[in-house]
Amino acid sequence: MLRFLSHELSQLFAQAPELAFFLSIGFGFWVGRIRIGAFQLGGVAGSLLVAVLLSQFGVHVGSILKDVLFVLFIYAVGYESGPGFFRSLGRQSLREIALAVIMAVSAFVTVVGVGWGFHLDKGTVAGLAAGGLTQSAIIGTACSALEKLGLPVAQVQQMQADVAVGYAVTYIFGTIGTIIFCTDILPLFMRRKMRDDAVAADEAAPGESTEGEVSSALSGDPSPQVVVPVVTDLVYNMLGVASGLLVGLVAVQLGGVSVTLGSGGGALLSGLLFGWWHGRHPGYGDMPSSVCALWGNFGLAGFVVVMGLQTGGKVVSAIAQHGLALLLLGVVVTLVPLVVTTLAGRFLLGYRNVALFAGALAGTRSANPALGEILAKAGNSSPTIPFAITYAVANVLLTLLGPLIVAFV
Repeated sequence: MLRFLSHELSQLFAQAPELAFFLSIGFGFWVGRIRIGAFQLGGVAGSLLVAVLLSQFGVHVGSILKDVLFVLFIYAVGYESGPGFFRSLGRQSLREIALAVIMAVSAFVTVVGVGWGFHLDKGTVAGLAAGGLTQSAIIGTACSALEKLGLPVAQVQQMQADVAVGYAVTYIFGTIGTIIFCTDILPLFMRRKMRDDAVAADEAAPGESTEGEVSSALSGDPSPQVVVPVVTDLVYNMLGVASGLLVGLVAVQLGGVSVTLGSGGGALLSGLLFGWWHGRHPGYGDMPSSVCALWGNFGLAGFVVVMGLQTGGKVVSAIAQHGLALLLLGVVVTLVPLVVTTLAGRFLLGYRNVALFAGALAGTRSANPALGEILAKAGNSSPTIPFAITYAVANVLLTLLGPLIVAFV
């Protein structure tokens, strides 16, 4: 009976892979609503888990859909946070930069330590770093560095294959583990509530008001009035997305390594700029908060679903071949740098607002799915401001880990 059901589902998803995509999001958000005590998985992590399950039926989804959805999400995040982000830049941003450096250094020490301690080859260690730290760019920089070692071609190809295996096994926990750590463990550690601190941060931001409201000083009415933009300015915002993609293509050579912002970093930067410009000139460039939320929620959920559908089958086969050892080592690579950076952020850098700290911590890992869940629990966009700063720094530092791992393992 089970074999028959599996065959029928495989046939169904082969004819309509988009069905698996929408089922993953729908059932994923349903799973994400389930609460066990204070713990709640959230819609993004739930969607990823359901997608991994459905991937076992041989679903094939193109990568371009994943890229488009991710760009929609990250642009919407930047657009909504643009006005506050540029007001926040200054000496206080040094704390976010320091946090990103601490994450990169602790991640490097952890990964190299795991490699030395368990006598792993360079390719496997690079794969653990790429997956456990959810930084796919490490794959490219590490594989490029492997080619320059002067080893036999067959040996280099084997190590590059090991990069892919390590990445496939560890990426899913790297994503889900970071979400749980930032949204559930961090508030428990700090003994603070995400939504309360997000409201406090929003109220403390100079010159800002909640989206969709006009202050009574401007309106002459003691009660806030809701402003509902009628139409999204698609000309303005599509040009914003396209501009970000072009910026993401620009490559800079650092120590022989080609570093780019990528589509995600470029779209985030353009979203910040176009959102800031709209805040200064509200006569054009509208994007209603409901549309911004749709781009963000659907874009992020769809991104992780495509990722789960593409890699879920490989994860199961890799675990079956190599055992649970790689998976457990990936857990170490994911959690140890998070714990170290959290302790440093709390006791050395003085983070007290858990909403801002969670956003900054997610950014140090370039963990976009974690940001989505943080925003859902925060109820406003205040965590995006520290996220944007640490995200930009981490994109460079974590990318550079690839050749460093190859050199030191």
